[in-house]
Amino acid sequence: MRKSFYILAAAATLLVSCAQTEKINNDLKDTTEPKAIGFSSYSEKATRGDASNPANLEFYHNTFAVYGTKQNINDASNMQYVFGETAAAAGTKNGVTCSYLDPSMPSALGDWRYDDPRYWDKQATYDFIAYAPVATTNPIRYYYNAANAEVGDAGNEFRTTDTYTLEGTNIQATPTTSEKVKGFTVEAGGDLDLMVAGHVGPLNGATYRNDVNLEFRHILSKLNVKIAKGEGLNNVIVTVKDVTITGLDDSGDYTSSTYSAGTATGWTSSSVDGTYTLTYNDATGTVLNSGNYSATTPAVFTLGAPYYFIESLIIPQSIADNQVEVSVTYTIKNDAQAAEQEFTAPIDLYDLDDLRVLKEGFNYTLTCTIQTEMITFDASTTAWDDINVSKDIVAQGQ
Repeated sequence: MRKSFYILAAAATLLVSCAQTEKINNDLKDTTEPKAIGFSSYSEKATRGDASNPANLEFYHNTFAVYGTKQNINDASNMQYVFGETAAAAGTKNGVTCSYLDPSMPSALGDWRYDDPRYWDKQATYDFIAYAPVATTNPIRYYYNAANAEVGDAGNEFRTTDTYTLEGTNIQATPTTSEKVKGFTVEAGGDLDLMVAGHVGPLNGATYRNDVNLEFRHILSKLNVKIAKGEGLNNVIVTVKDVTITGLDDSGDYTSSTYSAGTATGWTSSSVDGTYTLTYNDATGTVLNSGNYSATTPAVFTLGAPYYFIESLIIPQSIADNQVEVSVTYTIKNDAQAAEQEFTAPIDLYDLDDLRVLKEGFNYTLTCTIQTEMITFDASTTAWDDINVSKDIVAQGQ
């Protein structure tokens, strides 16, 4: 009886062992071709791989830095840093650079490429996050709140490693009638259009086979100033020679945890350069376009296409009364031979309710229409003060 018991026990053990071995062997014998982890950076309404579409990151930047961690689904202690530096302690870390259509990197990765392709692990889940662009002048980095923290953990955030100070780059230094939107790039130099992507994950490595879709948002503000001439000056030559904005904070420190869409910014603004200005200045100036009248009765006037004179990035901030001034200097000539008359018009941004708070990720456009009235004359006289004097004249006899 005892012998039989041992035999049965051994048989049961063998059956369990075979079952486990079969499962392991099935996993190992999976002939599915390994799938490399790829990235996309477009919204659902955008066209993939279209650098002319403002909904795509490649419209603005050719690089982003990605962070990624994977967590083994069977072993809670088995977590790895797949993209980016290991968080051996709390602090900011560098990510892995992804470049748009970089011919030096593996083309199999698609539009956004990186060195040394990583492959999906069927026994793990993944989390990703990113910022753009990759540049030594970009101080944004991902902060892990503790050693061995995973991407997306509470307490993690994007932070500036140093105070970011704007130079006052104006991409409308030569005015045009269209907003340029892009141009704050690593290649162009100057101020950078800083962007961060939201956390993506957890993604199941066993089932997920699409590109990881990273959706980026602008974390600075942008301010545009465009100018047109009004109907009263339609047949007059109006030339804008200077537009200057003074009083804005030019610097800031960023923590993404304090950001709330449309309400609270992640920036704490400050002023480093007391002479910081946003400027368009040209001694020759830019002649404003004339408008048109419709063929209807009565005729309806349409302004000529305004010119953009300022298109600059701004540190998100609140504006106080008499703090920020927009000054426009322009000249008026009745015709090519007439004398040029110069005017300067100051505008306090605080007087414009929508510009009292410059919010993170908002694009503000101030449209100025130059209206004026000609100096005309009328003449009148004061009445004579009448003084009447009487004198009798008597003829004298001879």
